[in-house]
Amino acid sequence: MAHPPPLFVLILIFIIFIPSLKSTPFIVLHGIGNQCSNRGVKHFSEELSEWSGANGYCIEIGDGAWDSWFTPLQDQAEEVCNKVVHMKELNRGYNIVGLSQGNLIGRGVIEFCEGGPPVRNFISLGEPHAGTASDPMCGSGIMCIIADTLIKSEIYSDYVQAHLAPEWYLKLPNNIPAYLEKCRFLPRLNYELPEERSSTYKERFTSLQNLLYTED
Repeated sequence: MAHPPPLFVLILIFIIFIPSLKSTPFIVLHGIGNQCSNRGVKHFSEELSEWSGANGYCIEIGDGAWDSWFTPLQDQAEEVCNKVVHMKELNRGYNIVGLSQGNLIGRGVIEFCEGGPPVRNFISLGEPHAGTASDPMCGSGIMCIIADTLIKSEIYSDYVQAHLAPEWYLKLPNNIPAYLEKCRFLPRLNYELPEERSSTYKERFTSLQNLLYTED
């Protein structure tokens, strides 16, 4: 589960970005196993609003924690796209603040969302943009039992790809051919598939006014 970043990271962000963030609304996309109603994410969003002077909205996907694990990332990005398209508060443009897995969803929105308002700035905290070589730790409980069972099976199989979100950015260095052939999200997002490269996606991403990446 991704936790909101420490205070000094937030201070650094706003020292750098205040001129371009002030009064521009933002959305927060939380990490895997989290949800907007959790105290940490809620407090994080409120702090960003207070410091930036902008309205902020944590965008929930499905029921939060469960769907962050078991809804394919493309579907998660499409759900966020549908929500921002219909949010009048964002009509003149907005910023995205991503936490962990939420960064990949944010990039999916930037690159693939048709008819949405323009994204001005993208702040990526704890990003797995290049993929991960291992699955995130889940913990205990029925949700994690199901996730761990799927993880132990063939990660690039059609079934696992359709039912476990982290496998959409799992990039095993000893099995790159399978990753490129079967992984359904990250290769397309990172322009690793020549036949699916689109100048439109690249133009949307490069149109950002500012881009900030930080790592855990």
